[in-house]
Amino acid sequence: MLNDFVGDDEIVYRRISIHRKLYKVKADGTIEISSAAFSDRELRVSVDRAKLCDNNPRHTLGNEPGIVVGLLTYDIRNVKDLTRNDPAGKPIQSFKIDVEPAPLPENPAHAEIYAILQFAEGDKKGAFHRLCRRLVRLVEDKQSIVLRDD
Repeated sequence: MLNDFVGDDEIVYRRISIHRKLYKVKADGTIEISSAAFSDRELRVSVDRAKLCDNNPRHTLGNEPGIVVGLLTYDIRNVKDLTRNDPAGKPIQSFKIDVEPAPLPENPAHAEIYAILQFAEGDKKGAFHRLCRRLVRLVEDKQSIVLRDD
């Protein structure tokens, strides 16, 4: 069944709303994204599996203006050196990042990016925030905007 495992070769989509001012278009036409675009109060980043929404980023965008970015799950799983640090900045725990299916009744394509050895509430400004910044870097480095409707 397609929902059982998210393969390394899959693309996942993330909607970034224009209303929350989480991105801006620079003079050269490239898009700069805020790390808050990947933030989540549950410390699990919601995405849609492209192949389960017919590779149609409009499914993810819905009726809201903004952009949809695409990320390769292989790249997400290869985020390295993500750690929880002690007050002196010394790493005390490492995290491995994964993507798992999390279908919802209204959205069977839904999945989540999460940390194995779950992030704690205190990681919101630490390790989880660094993960969000790395996801932004993946998108910006590859300019993987798959839909722009702003």
